[in-house]
Amino acid sequence: MSRSTVSILILLAAFGLSGCDADTQSGGLVGSTMQNIANEALLGAEITRVQCGSCHYLDKTVRKVGPSLQGVYGKAPRTRGIPVELWNETTLDAWIENPTGVYPETRMKIPGIKDAEKRAAIIEYLKQL
Repeated sequence: MSRSTVSILILLAAFGLSGCDADTQSGGLVGSTMQNIANEALLGAEITRVQCGSCHYLDKTVRKVGPSLQGVYGKAPRTRGIPVELWNETTLDAWIENPTGVYPETRMKIPGIKDAEKRAAIIEYLKQL
């Protein structure tokens, strides 16, 4: 989905939901829907779906080939053996750049993403999941 399409959807949702009585600050249905729409407008959303979505779910806690990335930021790795206590900006950046450099025994045998801006966008998106 293009960024302009997402922006239009955000505006339509904001106007359409502005008359609702639901409290968007408390995380009710309207608040969570608006947050999901805003998250998908992030640059990292598209990059993450393209780079990570074939092996990882982003919107479910179900495992694909790799573990779900929903709620991963700020948590300990779900896969045993990864020498990381907590997924944060530093550890995620190192992992996304070179997974086998962090944990040579990983099944995630990809070359990694060398572009620092793409990695930063992915991490910002993962913070919101």
